[in-house]
Amino acid sequence: MLVLCMVSPLAAAFEEVEVTPLNPHGWLPANVRDDGLVEHSKNQPLFGDGSLLLATDPQTSGQDKAEYEYLWQQNTSIPPVYDFPQRTLGNVSDLSYFWYRDSASLTAGHFIPVFRLIFIDDAGTADPLDDTWGYLVWEGVYNGINPAATDSWQLSDIVNQNFWVYVTYPQSNSGTIQNFNSTLDDWINGSPVGQPGDPVVNLSANTYIVGVSVGVGSGWGDDFIGYVDAVRVAFGAGDDYLYNFEVCSIFEENTNPDVIFDDSFECFKRY
Repeated sequence: MLVLCMVSPLAAAFEEVEVTPLNPHGWLPANVRDDGLVEHSKNQPLFGDGSLLLATDPQTSGQDKAEYEYLWQQNTSIPPVYDFPQRTLGNVSDLSYFWYRDSASLTAGHFIPVFRLIFIDDAGTADPLDDTWGYLVWEGVYNGINPAATDSWQLSDIVNQNFWVYVTYPQSNSGTIQNFNSTLDDWINGSPVGQPGDPVVNLSANTYIVGVSVGVGSGWGDDFIGYVDAVRVAFGAGDDYLYNFEVCSIFEENTNPDVIFDDSFECFKRY
């Protein structure tokens, strides 16, 4: 782990976390269906030796989905205790990530890896079953990206852009809120509504953000190959992290003569 200061468009200090297969720092594959793939890859490195590969090869309808997720809320006590109570929707200060769409992709030209904030809207009772869970979802097509650039890394700074909401719990109120032109501030202050029959939420500045994910699919309908790197999530200057996806550690010098070659990831590691 180290602190980097980068020239615009990432012209601010943040703490970099190197995420590798051997040291994922809490990041895990999630919602990976039969026709989806997510893994660390050396195919398209951004800063070091790798990045995160996300791909679909649809053979069965609805099975083209894969995500990579960091859920930092791990405490399951009742009543709920939040591991990072300062990480709320109102405190989100920076969100950005690099994405790459390979020109070999056959799905519609606006599809790129999607960014999600995972939220819990606490009802204020001791019973967690009263809370609302869901995703605030950023998609390029609702932010002017159509068609997406191909075969090049693109940075999206999304903190002030449009997000839509998918409610996962309670099941009686689950589904997509079909309002695709609302910012995080709108969701905090305006309680946007969707179409008749859509779920209803009333998010606020106090809504807890408990994780982040990037992903591809479902229902994209054809092959997709893409990559993600340098996911940045900040809740003010003292809580500002950039997650750098690599295959091998680039911050550890292999000067020890007892280094062993790990051919599972094609890199040298200390044992």
